[in-house]
Amino acid sequence: MKRFKNPLRFILGSLPFLIVFIFSIDTPSDPDLGWHLKYGEYFFQHGSVLRDNTFSTLMPNYHWANTSWLTDVLTYAVFHFGGFFGLTLLGASVVTLTFYFFSKVARLTLWDQAFLFPLLLYLEQPINAISFRGQQISLLLIGVLFFLLSRYKDRPKILYLTIPLFFLWANLHGEFLLGIVLFGLWIALYAIKGIKSIKGIKGIFINNRSQIIYLTGIFTACVAVTVVNPFGIGIHTTAISHIGSPLLKNIAEYLPFDMYSQVWWNQIVVAILLVFGFIYLFFKNKVTEQIPLLGAVLIVFALSFEVRRYAWPAYYLILPLLKPIASFFQPDGKKLTYSMTIIFLLVLLSIAVLSKYPFTKYTNYSWSTYCQSQFIKCSPESAEYLIKHKLNHDLYTLYGWGGWIIWNYPEIKPTIDGRMHLWQKDGYSGFEDYYAVEQDLKNIDKTKYNIVFMSYEKPVYTRLKTLVNQDKWELVYEDKFAGIFVRKK
Repeated sequence: MKRFKNPLRFILGSLPFLIVFIFSIDTPSDPDLGWHLKYGEYFFQHGSVLRDNTFSTLMPNYHWANTSWLTDVLTYAVFHFGGFFGLTLLGASVVTLTFYFFSKVARLTLWDQAFLFPLLLYLEQPINAISFRGQQISLLLIGVLFFLLSRYKDRPKILYLTIPLFFLWANLHGEFLLGIVLFGLWIALYAIKGIKSIKGIKGIFINNRSQIIYLTGIFTACVAVTVVNPFGIGIHTTAISHIGSPLLKNIAEYLPFDMYSQVWWNQIVVAILLVFGFIYLFFKNKVTEQIPLLGAVLIVFALSFEVRRYAWPAYYLILPLLKPIASFFQPDGKKLTYSMTIIFLLVLLSIAVLSKYPFTKYTNYSWSTYCQSQFIKCSPESAEYLIKHKLNHDLYTLYGWGGWIIWNYPEIKPTIDGRMHLWQKDGYSGFEDYYAVEQDLKNIDKTKYNIVFMSYEKPVYTRLKTLVNQDKWELVYEDKFAGIFVRKK
Protein backbone atom coordinates (compact mmCIF):
# COMPACT_ATOMS: atom_id res chain seq x y z
CA MET A 1 0.00 0.00 0.00
CA LYS A 2 1.34 3.44 -0.92
CA ARG A 3 2.49 5.83 1.76
CA PHE A 4 -0.01 8.70 1.97
CA LYS A 5 0.69 12.22 3.09
CA ASN A 6 -0.32 13.22 6.62
CA PRO A 7 -3.44 15.25 5.69
CA LEU A 8 -4.98 12.29 3.89
CA ARG A 9 -4.07 9.95 6.74
CA PHE A 10 -5.64 12.37 9.20
CA ILE A 11 -8.86 12.52 7.16
CA LEU A 12 -9.05 8.74 6.88
CA GLY A 13 -8.25 8.30 10.57
CA SER A 14 -10.97 10.79 11.51
CA LEU A 15 -13.65 9.24 9.30
CA PRO A 16 -14.73 6.49 11.78
CA PHE A 17 -15.18 9.12 14.50
CA LEU A 18 -17.13 11.42 12.18
CA ILE A 19 -19.47 8.48 11.53
CA VAL A 20 -19.84 7.91 15.28
CA PHE A 21 -20.56 11.62 15.81
CA ILE A 22 -23.29 11.72 13.16
CA PHE A 23 -24.90 8.49 14.36
CA SER A 24 -24.87 9.89 17.91
CA ILE A 25 -26.81 13.04 17.04
CA ASP A 26 -30.05 12.59 18.97
CA THR A 27 -32.63 14.90 20.49
CA PRO A 28 -32.44 15.37 24.29
CA SER A 29 -35.15 13.22 25.88
CA ASP A 30 -33.97 12.62 29.43
CA PRO A 31 -37.03 12.76 31.74
CA ASP A 32 -34.80 14.36 34.40
CA LEU A 33 -33.53 17.15 32.14
CA GLY A 34 -35.76 19.82 33.71
CA TRP A 35 -34.52 19.48 37.27
CA HIS A 36 -30.90 19.19 36.08
CA LEU A 37 -31.37 22.54 34.33
CA LYS A 38 -32.96 24.02 37.44
CA TYR A 39 -30.00 22.99 39.60
CA GLY A 40 -27.59 24.53 37.09
CA GLU A 41 -29.65 27.71 36.91
CA TYR A 42 -29.66 27.97 40.71
CA PHE A 43 -25.85 27.80 40.76
CA PHE A 44 -25.51 30.62 38.24
CA GLN A 45 -28.09 32.77 40.02
CA HIS A 46 -26.85 32.27 43.59
CA GLY A 47 -23.21 31.23 43.19
CA SER A 48 -23.80 28.21 45.41
CA VAL A 49 -25.03 24.64 45.17
CA LEU A 50 -28.68 23.90 45.96
CA ARG A 51 -28.86 21.45 48.86
CA ASP A 52 -32.54 21.26 49.83
CA ASN A 53 -35.65 20.01 48.04
CA THR A 54 -37.56 23.11 47.09
CA PHE A 55 -39.12 21.71 43.91
CA SER A 56 -41.50 18.89 44.92
CA THR A 57 -44.18 18.50 47.59
CA LEU A 58 -43.08 15.12 48.97
CA MET A 59 -40.29 15.39 51.55
CA PRO A 60 -39.97 19.20 51.40
CA ASN A 61 -36.55 20.68 52.28
CA TYR A 62 -34.96 17.21 52.26
CA HIS A 63 -31.16 17.61 52.33
CA TRP A 64 -29.69 15.83 49.30
CA ALA A 65 -26.13 15.38 48.06
CA ASN A 66 -26.37 16.01 44.33
CA THR A 67 -23.72 13.73 42.80
CA SER A 68 -24.03 15.43 39.39
CA TRP A 69 -23.95 19.08 40.50
CA LEU A 70 -21.12 20.06 38.13
CA THR A 71 -22.76 18.25 35.20
CA ASP A 72 -25.91 20.23 35.98
CA VAL A 73 -23.90 23.45 35.78
CA LEU A 74 -22.50 22.35 32.40
CA THR A 75 -25.94 21.28 31.16
CA TYR A 76 -27.52 24.61 32.03
CA ALA A 77 -24.64 26.62 30.51
CA VAL A 78 -24.88 24.73 27.20
CA PHE A 79 -28.68 24.93 27.17
CA HIS A 80 -28.64 28.64 28.02
CA PHE A 81 -26.39 29.50 25.09
CA GLY A 82 -27.17 26.71 22.62
CA GLY A 83 -30.62 25.42 23.52
CA PHE A 84 -31.59 21.83 22.80
CA PHE A 85 -29.32 21.74 19.76
CA GLY A 86 -26.36 22.63 21.97
CA LEU A 87 -27.14 19.63 24.20
CA THR A 88 -27.49 17.45 21.10
CA LEU A 89 -24.01 18.42 19.89
CA LEU A 90 -22.58 18.01 23.39
CA GLY A 91 -24.03 14.51 23.68
CA ALA A 92 -22.67 13.46 20.28
CA SER A 93 -19.25 14.91 21.17
CA VAL A 94 -19.09 13.00 24.46
CA VAL A 95 -20.00 9.72 22.73
CA THR A 96 -17.37 10.32 20.03
CA LEU A 97 -14.67 10.99 22.63
CA THR A 98 -15.71 7.83 24.47
CA PHE A 99 -15.25 5.80 21.29
CA TYR A 100 -11.88 7.48 20.77
CA PHE A 101 -10.46 6.55 24.17
CA PHE A 102 -11.75 2.98 24.17
CA SER A 103 -10.41 2.60 20.63
CA LYS A 104 -6.99 3.62 21.95
CA VAL A 105 -7.32 1.15 24.83
CA ALA A 106 -7.98 -1.69 22.36
CA ARG A 107 -5.36 -0.32 19.91
CA LEU A 108 -7.81 -0.70 17.03
CA THR A 109 -6.67 -0.33 13.45
CA LEU A 110 -8.73 1.53 10.86
CA TRP A 111 -10.19 -1.79 9.72
CA ASP A 112 -11.05 -2.72 13.32
CA GLN A 113 -12.85 0.60 13.78
CA ALA A 114 -14.80 0.24 10.55
CA PHE A 115 -15.83 -3.28 11.52
CA LEU A 116 -16.53 -2.87 15.25
CA PHE A 117 -17.85 0.69 15.62
CA PRO A 118 -21.25 -0.11 13.99
CA LEU A 119 -21.71 -3.02 16.42
CA LEU A 120 -20.80 -0.84 19.40
CA LEU A 121 -23.09 1.96 18.21
CA TYR A 122 -25.94 -0.51 18.01
CA LEU A 123 -25.27 -1.89 21.51
CA GLU A 124 -24.98 1.58 23.07
CA GLN A 125 -27.98 2.99 21.21
CA PRO A 126 -30.47 2.72 24.13
CA ILE A 127 -28.37 5.02 26.32
CA ASN A 128 -27.15 7.33 23.54
CA ALA A 129 -30.64 7.81 22.09
CA ILE A 130 -31.50 9.95 25.13
CA SER A 131 -28.67 12.33 24.20
CA PHE A 132 -26.55 14.13 26.78
CA ARG A 133 -26.81 13.08 30.42
CA GLY A 134 -24.41 12.55 33.32
CA GLN A 135 -24.07 8.83 32.70
CA GLN A 136 -22.46 9.55 29.33
CA ILE A 137 -19.82 11.60 31.14
CA SER A 138 -19.02 8.60 33.36
CA LEU A 139 -18.69 6.31 30.33
CA LEU A 140 -16.24 8.77 28.81
CA LEU A 141 -14.21 8.97 32.02
CA ILE A 142 -14.09 5.16 32.31
CA GLY A 143 -12.57 5.26 28.82
CA VAL A 144 -10.02 7.87 29.91
CA LEU A 145 -9.17 5.80 33.01
CA PHE A 146 -8.51 2.63 31.05
CA PHE A 147 -6.57 4.57 28.43
CA LEU A 148 -4.21 5.74 31.18
CA LEU A 149 -4.00 2.22 32.60
CA SER A 150 -3.25 0.76 29.17
CA ARG A 151 -0.23 3.08 28.86
CA TYR A 152 1.12 2.41 32.36
CA LYS A 153 3.62 -0.26 31.32
CA ASP A 154 5.43 2.10 28.93
CA ARG A 155 4.84 5.34 30.88
CA PRO A 156 4.41 4.62 34.62
CA LYS A 157 4.15 8.30 35.57
CA ILE A 158 1.04 8.68 33.42
CA LEU A 159 -1.02 7.38 36.35
CA TYR A 160 -0.50 10.69 38.12
CA LEU A 161 -3.22 11.94 35.78
CA THR A 162 -5.74 9.64 37.46
CA ILE A 163 -5.72 11.94 40.51
CA PRO A 164 -7.20 15.02 38.75
CA LEU A 165 -9.37 12.61 36.76
CA PHE A 166 -11.11 11.31 39.89
CA PHE A 167 -11.31 14.79 41.40
CA LEU A 168 -13.24 15.96 38.34
CA TRP A 169 -15.26 12.75 38.09
CA ALA A 170 -16.48 12.89 41.71
CA ASN A 171 -17.96 16.33 41.03
CA LEU A 172 -19.51 15.35 37.70
CA HIS A 173 -21.32 12.08 38.35
CA GLY A 174 -21.93 9.50 41.07
CA GLU A 175 -20.63 6.64 38.93
CA PHE A 176 -17.10 7.69 39.95
CA LEU A 177 -17.53 4.96 42.58
CA LEU A 178 -17.58 2.33 39.82
CA GLY A 179 -14.37 3.90 38.49
CA ILE A 180 -12.74 3.57 41.93
CA VAL A 181 -13.75 -0.10 42.14
CA LEU A 182 -12.45 -0.85 38.63
CA PHE A 183 -9.17 0.98 39.33
CA GLY A 184 -8.65 -0.94 42.57
CA LEU A 185 -9.46 -4.22 40.83
CA TRP A 186 -7.01 -3.43 38.04
CA ILE A 187 -4.22 -2.72 40.53
CA ALA A 188 -4.86 -5.96 42.41
CA LEU A 189 -4.89 -8.06 39.22
CA TYR A 190 -1.88 -6.25 37.77
CA ALA A 191 0.10 -6.98 40.93
CA ILE A 192 -0.67 -10.71 40.94
CA LYS A 193 -0.82 -11.50 37.21
CA GLY A 194 2.76 -12.85 37.24
CA ILE A 195 2.11 -15.35 40.04
CA LYS A 196 2.56 -18.92 38.79
CA SER A 197 2.29 -20.71 42.15
CA ILE A 198 1.67 -20.18 45.85
CA LYS A 199 5.39 -19.66 46.37
CA GLY A 200 5.29 -16.87 43.87
CA ILE A 201 3.06 -14.70 46.05
CA LYS A 202 5.92 -13.78 48.36
CA GLY A 203 8.22 -13.10 45.44
CA ILE A 204 5.77 -10.83 43.66
CA PHE A 205 5.75 -8.44 46.63
CA ILE A 206 9.50 -8.60 47.16
CA ASN A 207 10.46 -8.05 43.53
CA ASN A 208 7.78 -5.44 42.81
CA ARG A 209 7.66 -3.70 46.15
CA SER A 210 8.32 -0.20 44.79
CA GLN A 211 5.75 -0.68 42.02
CA ILE A 212 3.07 -1.85 44.45
CA ILE A 213 3.79 1.07 46.79
CA TYR A 214 3.50 3.47 43.85
CA LEU A 215 0.20 2.02 42.63
CA THR A 216 -1.23 1.91 46.15
CA GLY A 217 -0.21 5.52 46.73
CA ILE A 218 -1.84 6.65 43.48
CA PHE A 219 -5.02 4.76 44.31
CA THR A 220 -5.15 6.22 47.83
CA ALA A 221 -4.73 9.74 46.43
CA CYS A 222 -7.52 9.12 43.92
CA VAL A 223 -9.88 8.01 46.69
CA ALA A 224 -8.89 10.99 48.85
CA VAL A 225 -9.57 13.65 46.21
CA THR A 226 -13.13 12.40 45.68
CA VAL A 227 -13.98 13.91 49.07
CA VAL A 228 -13.17 17.37 47.70
CA ASN A 229 -16.66 18.40 46.60
CA PRO A 230 -19.50 20.55 47.99
CA PHE A 231 -21.07 17.58 49.81
CA GLY A 232 -17.98 15.80 51.17
CA ILE A 233 -18.61 12.12 51.83
CA GLY A 234 -22.30 12.74 51.16
CA ILE A 235 -21.80 11.83 47.50
CA HIS A 236 -20.17 8.57 48.59
CA THR A 237 -23.06 7.59 50.85
CA THR A 238 -25.55 8.58 48.12
CA ALA A 239 -23.72 6.44 45.54
CA ILE A 240 -23.31 3.51 47.95
CA SER A 241 -27.00 3.65 48.86
CA HIS A 242 -27.78 2.38 45.35
CA ILE A 243 -26.11 -0.96 46.10
CA GLY A 244 -28.77 -3.55 46.84
CA SER A 245 -31.43 -1.00 47.74
CA PRO A 246 -34.93 -2.54 47.60
CA LEU A 247 -36.26 0.86 46.51
CA LEU A 248 -34.61 0.39 43.10
CA LYS A 249 -36.80 -2.58 42.23
CA ASN A 250 -39.24 -0.19 40.56
CA ILE A 251 -36.68 1.90 38.61
CA ALA A 252 -36.15 0.52 35.08
CA GLU A 253 -32.41 1.20 34.68
CA TYR A 254 -31.64 -0.73 37.88
CA LEU A 255 -33.53 -3.82 36.73
CA PRO A 256 -32.32 -6.61 34.41
CA PHE A 257 -33.33 -6.60 30.77
CA ASP A 258 -36.67 -8.27 30.10
CA MET A 259 -36.08 -11.87 29.11
CA TYR A 260 -36.29 -12.52 25.36
CA SER A 261 -36.42 -8.81 24.59
CA GLN A 262 -34.12 -7.42 21.90
CA VAL A 263 -31.66 -5.99 24.41
CA TRP A 264 -31.67 -9.30 26.32
CA TRP A 265 -30.66 -11.15 23.14
CA ASN A 266 -27.96 -8.53 22.64
CA GLN A 267 -26.54 -9.63 25.99
CA ILE A 268 -26.53 -13.26 24.91
CA VAL A 269 -24.79 -12.49 21.62
CA VAL A 270 -22.17 -10.37 23.39
CA ALA A 271 -21.57 -13.21 25.86
CA ILE A 272 -20.91 -15.58 22.94
CA LEU A 273 -18.52 -13.07 21.35
CA LEU A 274 -16.71 -12.76 24.67
CA VAL A 275 -16.16 -16.52 24.76
CA PHE A 276 -14.62 -16.42 21.28
CA GLY A 277 -12.40 -13.52 22.30
CA PHE A 278 -11.23 -15.38 25.38
CA ILE A 279 -10.50 -18.53 23.35
CA TYR A 280 -8.39 -16.46 20.96
CA LEU A 281 -6.38 -14.98 23.83
CA PHE A 282 -5.92 -18.45 25.32
CA PHE A 283 -4.44 -19.95 22.15
CA LYS A 284 -2.27 -16.86 21.66
CA ASN A 285 -1.00 -17.19 25.27
CA LYS A 286 -2.20 -13.65 26.02
CA VAL A 287 -4.65 -14.41 28.84
CA THR A 288 -2.12 -13.60 31.57
CA GLU A 289 -1.19 -10.34 29.86
CA GLN A 290 -4.85 -9.30 29.70
CA ILE A 291 -5.85 -10.36 33.23
CA PRO A 292 -6.26 -6.79 34.60
CA LEU A 293 -8.66 -5.89 31.77
CA LEU A 294 -10.43 -9.26 31.79
CA GLY A 295 -11.25 -8.85 35.47
CA ALA A 296 -13.01 -5.54 34.83
CA VAL A 297 -14.83 -6.89 31.77
CA LEU A 298 -16.11 -10.04 33.47
CA ILE A 299 -17.32 -8.29 36.63
CA VAL A 300 -19.11 -5.41 34.91
CA PHE A 301 -20.62 -7.68 32.26
CA ALA A 302 -21.82 -10.13 34.91
CA LEU A 303 -23.41 -7.27 36.85
CA SER A 304 -25.22 -6.14 33.70
CA PHE A 305 -27.37 -9.29 33.78
CA GLU A 306 -28.82 -8.10 37.09
CA VAL A 307 -28.70 -4.33 36.53
CA ARG A 308 -29.02 -3.10 32.95
CA ARG A 309 -27.20 0.13 33.83
CA TYR A 310 -23.91 -1.80 33.87
CA ALA A 311 -24.39 -3.00 30.29
CA TRP A 312 -23.27 0.33 28.81
CA PRO A 313 -19.76 0.40 30.37
CA ALA A 314 -19.47 -3.37 29.81
CA TYR A 315 -19.96 -3.03 26.03
CA TYR A 316 -17.16 -0.47 25.81
CA LEU A 317 -14.83 -2.55 28.00
CA ILE A 318 -15.20 -5.67 25.84
CA LEU A 319 -13.84 -3.86 22.76
CA PRO A 320 -10.31 -5.35 23.13
CA LEU A 321 -11.84 -8.83 23.20
CA LEU A 322 -13.80 -8.15 20.03
CA LYS A 323 -10.69 -7.12 18.10
CA PRO A 324 -9.79 -10.76 17.18
CA ILE A 325 -13.20 -11.10 15.53
CA ALA A 326 -12.49 -8.07 13.35
CA SER A 327 -9.08 -9.55 12.50
CA PHE A 328 -10.72 -12.82 11.51
CA PHE A 329 -12.83 -11.07 8.86
CA GLN A 330 -10.03 -8.81 7.64
CA PRO A 331 -9.25 -9.34 3.92
CA ASP A 332 -5.88 -10.75 2.90
CA GLY A 333 -3.34 -8.19 1.78
CA LYS A 334 -2.83 -4.58 2.81
CA LYS A 335 -4.09 -3.10 -0.44
CA LEU A 336 -7.37 -5.05 -0.38
CA THR A 337 -7.85 -4.29 3.32
CA TYR A 338 -7.31 -0.60 2.66
CA SER A 339 -9.76 -0.54 -0.27
CA MET A 340 -12.44 -2.48 1.59
CA THR A 341 -12.05 -0.26 4.65
CA ILE A 342 -12.56 2.92 2.63
CA ILE A 343 -15.61 1.51 0.85
CA PHE A 344 -17.07 0.30 4.14
CA LEU A 345 -16.51 3.66 5.83
CA LEU A 346 -18.05 5.61 2.95
CA VAL A 347 -21.13 3.38 3.02
CA LEU A 348 -21.44 3.86 6.78
CA LEU A 349 -21.06 7.63 6.38
CA SER A 350 -23.85 7.70 3.80
CA ILE A 351 -26.13 5.64 6.04
CA ALA A 352 -25.35 7.91 9.00
CA VAL A 353 -26.21 11.09 7.08
CA LEU A 354 -29.39 9.63 5.59
CA SER A 355 -30.55 8.27 8.96
CA LYS A 356 -30.35 11.75 10.52
CA TYR A 357 -31.89 13.66 7.62
CA PRO A 358 -33.52 16.17 7.79
CA PHE A 359 -31.30 17.89 10.35
CA THR A 360 -33.98 20.51 11.04
CA LYS A 361 -35.58 18.06 13.49
CA TYR A 362 -32.56 18.72 15.71
CA THR A 363 -32.19 22.46 15.14
CA ASN A 364 -35.95 23.12 15.58
CA TYR A 365 -36.38 20.90 18.63
CA SER A 366 -38.41 22.46 21.45
CA TRP A 367 -40.16 21.56 24.69
CA SER A 368 -43.26 20.75 22.66
CA THR A 369 -41.41 18.16 20.58
CA TYR A 370 -39.62 17.00 23.76
CA CYS A 371 -43.05 16.04 25.06
CA GLN A 372 -43.61 13.81 22.02
CA SER A 373 -40.62 11.62 22.95
CA GLN A 374 -41.36 7.99 23.75
CA PHE A 375 -39.50 8.47 27.03
CA ILE A 376 -41.63 11.44 28.14
CA LYS A 377 -45.12 11.53 26.57
CA CYS A 378 -46.24 14.74 28.24
CA SER A 379 -48.77 17.38 27.32
CA PRO A 380 -48.13 21.15 27.54
CA GLU A 381 -51.85 21.83 27.04
CA SER A 382 -52.73 19.78 30.12
CA ALA A 383 -50.19 21.66 32.27
CA GLU A 384 -51.56 24.97 31.01
CA TYR A 385 -55.06 23.78 31.93
CA LEU A 386 -53.90 23.19 35.51
CA ILE A 387 -52.47 26.71 35.69
CA LYS A 388 -55.47 28.38 34.08
CA HIS A 389 -57.92 26.72 36.45
CA LYS A 390 -55.58 27.02 39.47
CA LEU A 391 -55.55 23.28 40.07
CA ASN A 392 -52.19 23.25 41.82
CA HIS A 393 -53.04 22.27 45.39
CA ASP A 394 -53.27 18.76 46.92
CA LEU A 395 -51.86 17.64 43.57
CA TYR A 396 -50.64 14.16 42.61
CA THR A 397 -48.39 14.08 39.52
CA LEU A 398 -46.48 11.53 37.45
CA TYR A 399 -42.90 10.70 38.55
CA GLY A 400 -41.53 10.97 35.00
CA TRP A 401 -43.02 14.44 34.48
CA GLY A 402 -41.38 15.94 37.54
CA GLY A 403 -38.36 17.42 35.77
CA TRP A 404 -40.45 18.75 32.88
CA ILE A 405 -42.85 20.49 35.28
CA ILE A 406 -40.07 21.90 37.48
CA TRP A 407 -38.37 23.68 34.59
CA ASN A 408 -41.37 24.78 32.52
CA TYR A 409 -44.18 25.42 35.01
CA PRO A 410 -42.99 26.95 38.30
CA GLU A 411 -46.65 27.61 39.15
CA ILE A 412 -47.12 23.85 39.49
CA LYS A 413 -45.29 21.98 42.22
CA PRO A 414 -45.01 18.30 41.27
CA THR A 415 -45.48 15.57 43.83
CA ILE A 416 -42.20 13.86 43.00
CA ASP A 417 -39.35 13.88 40.47
CA GLY A 418 -36.40 11.79 39.33
CA ARG A 419 -34.09 12.79 42.19
CA MET A 420 -36.15 11.13 44.84
CA HIS A 421 -36.11 7.36 44.28
CA LEU A 422 -33.78 6.67 47.24
CA TRP A 423 -34.70 9.51 49.58
CA GLN A 424 -35.50 8.27 53.08
CA LYS A 425 -35.95 10.10 56.36
CA ASP A 426 -36.91 8.53 59.67
CA GLY A 427 -37.95 5.37 57.85
CA TYR A 428 -40.21 7.24 55.42
CA SER A 429 -39.70 6.95 51.66
CA GLY A 430 -41.52 9.46 49.49
CA PHE A 431 -41.03 7.25 46.45
CA GLU A 432 -42.61 4.21 48.12
CA ASP A 433 -45.56 6.37 49.15
CA TYR A 434 -45.92 7.70 45.61
CA TYR A 435 -45.42 4.31 43.88
CA ALA A 436 -48.09 2.53 45.92
CA VAL A 437 -50.67 5.03 44.67
CA GLU A 438 -49.41 5.04 41.07
CA GLN A 439 -49.64 1.27 40.81
CA ASP A 440 -53.06 1.25 42.53
CA LEU A 441 -51.66 -0.71 45.46
CA LYS A 442 -53.12 2.06 47.56
CA ASN A 443 -56.49 3.53 46.64
CA ILE A 444 -56.11 7.14 45.48
CA ASP A 445 -59.56 7.80 46.96
CA LYS A 446 -58.13 7.10 50.43
CA THR A 447 -55.31 9.65 50.13
CA LYS A 448 -54.98 13.38 50.78
CA TYR A 449 -54.82 14.17 47.05
CA ASN A 450 -57.77 16.00 45.51
CA ILE A 451 -56.30 16.59 42.02
CA VAL A 452 -54.47 14.02 39.89
CA PHE A 453 -52.36 14.86 36.84
CA MET A 454 -51.49 11.51 35.31
CA SER A 455 -50.53 9.46 32.25
CA TYR A 456 -53.18 7.11 30.91
CA GLU A 457 -50.58 4.29 31.00
CA LYS A 458 -50.55 4.06 34.81
CA PRO A 459 -52.86 1.77 36.85
CA VAL A 460 -54.04 4.70 38.97
CA TYR A 461 -55.55 6.20 35.81
CA THR A 462 -57.77 3.15 35.42
CA ARG A 463 -58.75 3.37 39.08
CA LEU A 464 -59.71 7.02 38.63
CA LYS A 465 -61.87 6.16 35.63
CA THR A 466 -63.75 3.77 37.87
CA LEU A 467 -64.13 6.46 40.52
CA VAL A 468 -65.49 8.81 37.85
CA ASN A 469 -68.15 6.23 37.00
CA GLN A 470 -68.97 6.04 40.71
CA ASP A 471 -69.44 9.83 40.71
CA LYS A 472 -66.64 10.31 43.26
CA TRP A 473 -64.19 12.03 40.90
CA GLU A 474 -64.54 14.11 37.75
CA LEU A 475 -62.39 13.93 34.60
CA VAL A 476 -61.98 17.61 33.74
CA TYR A 477 -59.34 17.27 31.04
CA GLU A 478 -58.05 14.48 28.79
CA ASP A 479 -55.83 14.23 25.72
CA LYS A 480 -53.72 11.48 24.15
CA PHE A 481 -51.04 11.71 26.86
CA ALA A 482 -52.58 13.08 30.04
CA GLY A 483 -55.69 13.32 32.12
CA ILE A 484 -56.69 15.61 34.99
CA PHE A 485 -59.03 14.29 37.65
CA VAL A 486 -60.64 16.32 40.42
CA ARG A 487 -62.21 14.84 43.51
CA LYS A 488 -65.87 15.75 43.95
CA LYS A 489 -66.70 17.36 47.26
